[in-house]
Amino acid sequence: MKPNILVHRYAKAFLDLAIQNNVVDKVLDDLLLVKTTLEGNKELNILMHQPFVSTVHKTNIINKIFKDRVEKITLNLVNLLIEKNRDEIISNIYDEYYEMYLDYKKIAVVKVTSAIALDEQTTNRIVNILRHKIVDRDTVQVENIIDKNIVGGFKVSYRDYEYDASVVSTLKRLHSVFEDNLFVKGF
Repeated sequence: MKPNILVHRYAKAFLDLAIQNNVVDKVLDDLLLVKTTLEGNKELNILMHQPFVSTVHKTNIINKIFKDRVEKITLNLVNLLIEKNRDEIISNIYDEYYEMYLDYKKIAVVKVTSAIALDEQTTNRIVNILRHKIVDRDTVQVENIIDKNIVGGFKVSYRDYEYDASVVSTLKRLHSVFEDNLFVKGF
């Protein structure tokens, strides 16, 4: 089975279980905690990916670390992944769960890249312009990414939609137009 299909199935089943137990928000935080702990601790990460370390030993370590810090269903998911030798997909499950969480909560995350931090009025104007792309969403979260390399203007991305109004891109487009100048003498 392909890893992305497997990740999707685990994340979907976990979301369904979280909805049943009314802990959708809490387990999102739990998964993030597990992911950052495993990725942030080099020794733990190496230990978890060693084939010669028994699954019992791995689950004991995970239980000691997370027993009082995460929901029981999150701990059960991590233990199940370890037992099935699929603990390497924990980070991917968080990413997939986060996307499903956004869909479930009807939240749209719009990324706006600009050279400087945008004020609330400018952000709202950009979101209003994009309203026709953001359908069936109750909440819009704007993530402002600052990138000095775009010089000025902004870039907006939401799912598969991208709009680039940066100065750098405009200059590149102009440069390509002038390279293909049809009015060169001698022809």
